[in-house]
Parts: sequence; structure tokens; C-alpha cells
Amino acid sequence: MGAASSSMHGRALCHATERLDRVEKAIREVFGDSELDRRHTVGHHGNEIVVIEAKTSSADLPKALLRRLPPDELDVLAKTLEERIDDSCNLFLRVDKQRAFLGEIRLAGTDDAVALRIKLRVFPAKKEAALRIASEMLRDIAGQALTDGASTIP
Repeated sequence: MGAASSSMHGRALCHATERLDRVEKAIREVFGDSELDRRHTVGHHGNEIVVIEAKTSSADLPKALLRRLPPDELDVLAKTLEERIDDSCNLFLRVDKQRAFLGEIRLAGTDDAVALRIKLRVFPAKKEAALRIASEMLRDIAGQALTDGASTIP
């Protein structure tokens, strides 16, 4: 299957209680050597927040990132695709920021995450087609993972 995505954008917040270098390490675990943009802002209670963003036009990086998810999380992703894809053919997911800092890619269960938007390459650009492309991509990834473990992606 060819490239299913055309770009990926991500964002993580570094709160005053966190070390910037550690949050940057987490986002680099997702984006590799992509350039990071930093923007300083102030939270509702006057606390400093640094918004760190990265983007790539690499069509291979999103699929490589998804390959790092364990089979059970690929299953979760597959079962929730409809809620994760918008009408503009973007796939949204959140990667656990703490686990990314440790070198692991896992879906986030909290707001302490690297928020990702993956632009799916779809023609015609319709949500139904994006769902089909994303499902095929996940089945392809799960099929490759079957040699290492089990997956139940239909």
C-alpha cells in the first residue's frame, strides 16, 4: 500500500512544573529530528506554559509511528477511527507524553499528551474514503505485527 498520509502536526504543552528539555525529548520521540517551534504563553492562573509544536511532510513518519503501538492499542485505534477522523480527512490521536519521554509510543489516557493530527491522503477527500484508507493502513500494520504478536483488527 502506498503512503496513506501526507503530513503530521503535533503539539505538547510544557507546564511550569515540567522541564522543557524532557517535554522536547518526548515530542522528538514522535517526530525525530523535525524542527520544534516554541511559543510561551500564560495559563488561566498565571502559570507559564510553553507550547511546543512540530510538523513533518514525511509520508512515512505517521505509519512508522503507528507501527510502534502495541497490538491492543492498534485495536483501540481501529475501533475508534470514526470518532478520530474529521470531515477534512485528518486523523487525531494523542500519544502519552510520559511514555514517549521513556522511548515508548502509547495512546494517551489523559490530557498529558502529544496531540497529533495526521493528514490522510484521500481522493476524493471525504470522510468515508479516509475511514477506508485508515482502516487499510491499520490492517496492514497489524498484519506485519502478527509475526511478533496477535491483533484482532477486523
